[in-house]
Amino acid sequence: MVARRLYLALMVLSVVMGIYFYGISVQNFDPEFLYYFAMLPFFMFVTGFHGFLAHSLSTLKKSKMVFFPLLMGFLFVFLFFIHLFVIMPLLCPNL
Repeated sequence: MVARRLYLALMVLSVVMGIYFYGISVQNFDPEFLYYFAMLPFFMFVTGFHGFLAHSLSTLKKSKMVFFPLLMGFLFVFLFFIHLFVIMPLLCPNL
């Protein structure tokens, strides 16, 4: 139960960081810094999402799922492509 709360807090913190750095105070930072810094909230969100999903499934269900690692890999790639091709061009259109 504590782990799920920790992963949920990690996801919320990454969203709050994204809103602050890319919504509220975007003019205070260099666009190149924002471009490279965007990896940190992304990886925080992916880690939180992965941990929350992995701890939501019971151990018996995960052990019977042969494709669980494959599912996590596809999830990471899907979130990465959304971040790379949708979110990043919206946040830093000049780079």
